[in-house]
Amino acid sequence: MSESRGTRLSFAEATSIIAGYGIGGGILALPWLASRNGVAVSALVIAAAYAASLLLHLYIGELAAGDGAGSQIVELYRKYLFTGRFGAAFTWVFFIVMGVVFLANLAAYVAGGNEAIAQGLGVPAPWGALAFYVIAAAVAALGLKALGVAEKWAVIGMAVLFAALTVATVVARARAGAPAAAWRAAMTALPDGASLPLALFGMSMFCFAAFFSVPQAVSGLSDRPGLVVKAIAAGLGVNASLIFLVTVMSLVASDEMTEIATVGWARTLGPWAEGAGTAFVLLAMLTSYWSISFALSTIVEQRLKTPRIASWAIATLPTLALALAGLGGFMDFMRTAGGGIAILIAALFLPAFYRYRRTRAEPAILPRWLDGPWAGWAIGVAYALMAVGSVVSIG
Repeated sequence: MSESRGTRLSFAEATSIIAGYGIGGGILALPWLASRNGVAVSALVIAAAYAASLLLHLYIGELAAGDGAGSQIVELYRKYLFTGRFGAAFTWVFFIVMGVVFLANLAAYVAGGNEAIAQGLGVPAPWGALAFYVIAAAVAALGLKALGVAEKWAVIGMAVLFAALTVATVVARARAGAPAAAWRAAMTALPDGASLPLALFGMSMFCFAAFFSVPQAVSGLSDRPGLVVKAIAAGLGVNASLIFLVTVMSLVASDEMTEIATVGWARTLGPWAEGAGTAFVLLAMLTSYWSISFALSTIVEQRLKTPRIASWAIATLPTLALALAGLGGFMDFMRTAGGGIAILIAALFLPAFYRYRRTRAEPAILPRWLDGPWAGWAIGVAYALMAVGSVVSIG
């Protein structure tokens, strides 16, 4: 099936949409959790989270590609899970619950953007939140192609900023003659209890979560289905690389670890680096907001049959209101959203997937060796642990 110019994505754009969904608050919060778990434990936890996340996203890609209707996950669940007498009612309940979770997720980025602008640029609330919202919400109103282009250039911009901050970090610590105190402590640290690795696993899984951007990538690559698996692996690979680099460099550079890692990192290196760090934070949060808000607006459009602009307003305006209402800070919103998404995915996706697989003799894009029950068990256990890790106390 050929795609119109407005919906056909290049491989780089599809990859960037998947990467952009996950690049954001979670990645910037991970170094704080990693510093409390120690480097060795953190490396094992993050590697396990990547492997489990890759499995699930490949399964989502298979369902979206094999269905062939270009639908978001709510409509896929309607077709393959919420069937029978009460199917319509269950679909509406799921739509409402998921909408609330998405809005909390998006509000996290508005709140985080407000905090970053206030700390980095000195702009007081609510003006920081309003400025972030205007830039963040505008892209979602312009369509899939605009989203792909914006994500691609934002990822490039983050790479340039990160390279500059990395060089500055290496030079600064070389001149100091010793690594940062936070880095030395992290190298020898072990978690105080099981709750800290669980919390790190939950946040790591959240960092890799690009569930609702996969159907967007599948739609944009529908005339080249062989690229879907590669785009998913590459998008999550970008996230894995950034998780590793941001965590290591934040621990090296930060004299005092902050919840948003690059704030403390850049503050340690000086005023210019604080500005670069603020720009990195904002771009990271923008990429996530763009992908998630576009996914939510598409879900609203498909479910409510509202015009695109009306769907966009429903998907974005409440996020600004939630952030301005002061119902929670950056970390509060992030962990709430992560736990909610984990429950939805772990409880509902696998039954829908296996119903879909009974309709096909062969998988559409999924490698044959992954099309087995062991992968389903691994996904289920991983997302159950993510749900627990998102609610455990971390002190």
